[in-house]
Amino acid sequence: MSGKRTIISVCVSIALVNLLLLGSAKGVTDNASILLELASEKFGALTEADKKLFRAVANGDFADYSAEDVNDNNPADANKWSPERVLKANRIEWLCTDKKASELVTHRGINVKGLRIDEDLALQLARIPFPLIFHRCAFTGIIYLQSARVRGIYLNGTHTRSIFAGGIEIAGDLFLRDGFKAEGEVRLLRATISRVLNCEDGQFLNKGAMALNANDLNVEGDVYLRKGFKAEGEVCLRGATIGGQLSCIGGHFVNAQGYALGADAASINSSVFLCNGFRAEGEVCLLRAKINGNLVCDGGQFSNPEGHALNANGASIAGSVLLRNGFKAEGNVALMGSTIDEYFQLWAVDSPEKYTLDLRDAEVGTLYDKAGSWPESDALFLNGLVYDSIADKAQRDAVSRIKWLRRQPEGFRPQPYEQLAAVLRKSGDEEGAKEVLIAKNKDKAWLTKLTWSEWFWYRIFGWIIGYGYRPLQAFWIGLVFIVLGLILFDIGYCVGLITPHSESAYVQKDTGIVVPGDKTRHLSDVYPRFSFLMYSIDVFIPLVDLHQAKYWLPNANRGPEYLNIKGISLRVGGMFRFYMWIHIMSGWVLTSLLVVGLTGLVRT
Repeated sequence: MSGKRTIISVCVSIALVNLLLLGSAKGVTDNASILLELASEKFGALTEADKKLFRAVANGDFADYSAEDVNDNNPADANKWSPERVLKANRIEWLCTDKKASELVTHRGINVKGLRIDEDLALQLARIPFPLIFHRCAFTGIIYLQSARVRGIYLNGTHTRSIFAGGIEIAGDLFLRDGFKAEGEVRLLRATISRVLNCEDGQFLNKGAMALNANDLNVEGDVYLRKGFKAEGEVCLRGATIGGQLSCIGGHFVNAQGYALGADAASINSSVFLCNGFRAEGEVCLLRAKINGNLVCDGGQFSNPEGHALNANGASIAGSVLLRNGFKAEGNVALMGSTIDEYFQLWAVDSPEKYTLDLRDAEVGTLYDKAGSWPESDALFLNGLVYDSIADKAQRDAVSRIKWLRRQPEGFRPQPYEQLAAVLRKSGDEEGAKEVLIAKNKDKAWLTKLTWSEWFWYRIFGWIIGYGYRPLQAFWIGLVFIVLGLILFDIGYCVGLITPHSESAYVQKDTGIVVPGDKTRHLSDVYPRFSFLMYSIDVFIPLVDLHQAKYWLPNANRGPEYLNIKGISLRVGGMFRFYMWIHIMSGWVLTSLLVVGLTGLVRT
């Protein structure tokens, strides 16, 4: 008995399932029939292209209008397509805006391929509860989507004219990729996209005007303008908010007379990639942009010879700026007033002679640059640049860095020297820091207009003691004077040109001590004997009495006559006395400089 009941239950279940399936199929068929009937009432006689579309959207199917020969499916040749592949835009407008019609479209939306849509498509302010998918189609008119709402738009491989979609809200993705081509402006001004804007391998052609206008765009995901992307005309992302990355890897941006890519004041929550085949003809502007990742320009080609090739003035970059591995710029690379929290990397730059680097008032975490990538002289702006450290593999020695500083344009600015010295001192290179500060004073001596007092300090006295950072230089110079003096004074004494200062030095009796040059006179045995070494030291060092200078003196009246002008004669002894005066004055100057240098009172 129980077995019979089981068999009956199974049979009933199968019957119910069949009824449900039949009902479902009947519902689908009825939806298509209803939609076709409504369409006939709206448009009159329907073409085969119309019927195919309406059946597909009611059944949730993909409407493929493609020709069997793939060579006949290029949207660029859509004007040659047969009538079976042509639809008027008002059919799509009706499906999207008529309440009864849109209710019969499944959640899969409008999904077609290989179709030509004639006339303008007007969907301004439309509320479209399903996605719009047009694959390798062609729109011969303008697409209007201002302030519309839609589940997603996918125009992969499709060719269009202008698209005006300012203020649109897309609760999904916007795909303009894989051969998409727009001849005219694509306007996404103040648009909102909840997922991704993907324009890989898309072409945006509006030469001399706006090619892609996405000012104040708000994208929660990534923006891809890469891998074959090409724009002829300006690409604008000014004030845009991008929740992910901005990737322009391999993209080609052409607008030679203006902005190739403008992202002024944009906020990017991840990195910006302008690299690996990226090319821009015209200015790339990231003025005051906020980038929460890296700015990667490795291998990027930036060309704007008459202006800024890359303008990131005032930008805030939480990661690093990478200008490496074939990076090339023709024009200015400006990061003036920018903040770079991590690394500024500059090496393996292609043609460094073709760009100017402006880092004025920028703030950088770590500099990682190589000398071969520095711009030429007069093309490097560093005034106001602040950085915490220099990478280990970068040029860290003072000699190289001083050459780096001297690539700045003509004119003296102390801040770059002081900043470099502070970083070298912080890293433990005290000697390097001193070298930089000495170079600062030397450059000031030759690059600025000096008063007379400044001239003596910066050109002579300051140089002698390394501007306070090398005070022992005065000691070594003084030692040279002492050695020179002892040689000259010894010669002068031996030939009788240096004689006792007082007549009391002489006695009549023979003491055995004869004054050189005068064998008839004898020195007192109590008179201090001449020592060429002590005499040189005594004359040179002020306030020191070694009992030489006040007892012995070059005799100006001795020696052959050297010069006679109008009865005024100058003898060799007079020349020795003149040198003694120089010896004395040098001693005063050098010892004074040594003292003030050792105390650090004159460091500038």
